[in-house]
Amino acid sequence: MTKTIKISEKTHKLLSEMASKNETFNDVIDFLINYYYENEEFSDEEAEFYNNEIEKFENGNLENVSEVTLKDLEKRISKLENELKK
Repeated sequence: MTKTIKISEKTHKLLSEMASKNETFNDVIDFLINYYYENEEFSDEEAEFYNNEIEKFENGNLENVSEVTLKDLEKRISKLENELKK
């Protein structure tokens, strides 16, 4: 079963450019949807958790807050950079 959707000329052109000769627009759209879900930074649950933590912090609740020195932060960044190089 198929459905018809309306898209702009610009979107049609972009989809055409993205598709190879063997691919349909459906293939390209499926790829883009899968790519989006695989590369989503946070799940809905993670985003909700972080938004709640930010709201607590903004309201003065420092329960889960710890102080980090610049030196400690630089060490953490160096460690992450070294891991990325591997």
